Amino acid sequence: MKKILFIATGGTISCGQTELGLSPALGAGELLGLIPQIGEFCEISSVQPFSLDSTNMSPKEWITLAELIRDNYERFDGFVIAHGTDTMAYGAAALSCLIQGSPKPVIFTGSQLSPDVPNSDVKRNLRDAFLCAASDGAHGVAVAFAGRIIDGRCACKLHTREPDAFRSINRDDIGAISEDGKIFFKTEVPDREPVFFNSLDNRVAIIRLTPGAPCGIFDIDGASAVIIESYGAGGLPEIYESKLAELIAKGIYVIMSTQVLYGGSNLALYRVGRVVKERFELTETGAMTAEYAVMKAMWALAYSKNYEEFKRLYAEYIKE
Repeated sequence: MKKILFIATGGTISCGQTELGLSPALGAGELLGLIPQIGEFCEISSVQPFSLDSTNMSPKEWITLAELIRDNYERFDGFVIAHGTDTMAYGAAALSCLIQGSPKPVIFTGSQLSPDVPNSDVKRNLRDAFLCAASDGAHGVAVAFAGRIIDGRCACKLHTREPDAFRSINRDDIGAISEDGKIFFKTEVPDREPVFFNSLDNRVAIIRLTPGAPCGIFDIDGASAVIIESYGAGGLPEIYESKLAELIAKGIYVIMSTQVLYGGSNLALYRVGRVVKERFELTETGAMTAEYAVMKAMWALAYSKNYEEFKRLYAEYIKE
């Protein structure tokens, strides 16, 4: 029987109603009590390092989760993290950077409805996450939600209310779980040791372009890297080129991205992109989600000493 470590962090999946609205209330043991049937296929230990609305989650907490998994990696066959949905895609992206190439599964899940609501998705998603973590075909960081299994680097929340809230961006789901608990995966378990990291440098800012926005949107303090979300395949309006030069002169790393969910960036496609890429030797996000692009920048910043090292690390995309 597989041994699974359950890590509860708060979120809607643990929320109860208060005078000021929903707030985390249930602990790890109480959540496990909602799905007693999982004891039939896995042996569970639990821990609760904190209990937060996911709006309050940050790189600090995700580093704590990665260290918790690293310190218990040899004792367990898989890990389930109950997390709030609002920043779960960021959390999964962060742990995808901090725990790379893992042959054991690290499964995020959560819920759109709190446990006390009729027809809540808490029990289904929790059950699915444990089924996934206890499966022989599971590996790496992933999100199990509404029957989907999504690579942690590709997950994105697309709906604030519907149960089927998450999608895999620019990559197919890596597996699925039916309502009756049948599970399958499209990927193979890697034959290698995981690589753990323990740092994220949060000095990363995002600038989202809007038509006619003043040049002052580029006046940013405290950032070491800036992701510019442009239009379509990518490019930069000419009026901003001098501000881009100022950022680079300050030693700030600039990454070009796109506001479009699917397809990814390609600065070489249009003149407005190729000119700035060649002039400033810019890097770009390609097909990364916005969540993974930010977390990958934080990780690359933490483990690079110069721009060339940063670009090399940022371009790495470990295939699992």
